[in-house]
Amino acid sequence: MPNHTTNFVTIETNTNVQEEIQALEELKNDLRIKEDMFDFNGIIPMPEEIKKGATLGHDFETGEKIEHKDYVLDGGVYKPKHRLARKRLMVEYGADNWYDFACLHWGTKWNAYEFELIQDEEHVLFVSFLSAWDSPREIAERIKRYCEQHNLVLDWTAEHEFEEGTEQIA
Repeated sequence: MPNHTTNFVTIETNTNVQEEIQALEELKNDLRIKEDMFDFNGIIPMPEEIKKGATLGHDFETGEKIEHKDYVLDGGVYKPKHRLARKRLMVEYGADNWYDFACLHWGTKWNAYEFELIQDEEHVLFVSFLSAWDSPREIAERIKRYCEQHNLVLDWTAEHEFEEGTEQIA
């Protein structure tokens, strides 16, 4: 069982001008807030051919084995069967499977889970969610740059399971 990190993210407009409000709305859409989630794919998308490997294995409800003719189980994760396909993914994305991609590009192995929308108004977004092991620091960095470009204020803190206090992420 992984250690869980509770993330608290607040994004606000700085001067409440229309451009800031629009930028915040676009960010909410990218993160799929209206769909009751905080989706890392809206910031750093996992390529479909890599994401496909995460859908293989066993169906949790039925126990049925799910496989694909072009993927093989290797090191505990599904990867493309063909060596050249794996090599191309490594060159293009630095990873040939969902697990390595998520760790490399998001900074955590899973997308956000146990999402809670605390405040969603025209000028402010306040959410909390869990992530495995640590905060998704690469996601936080990209959101921080977006906020700086669009004059939005970002506050991201985290509480790490089994540790005292909070950490300022962004």
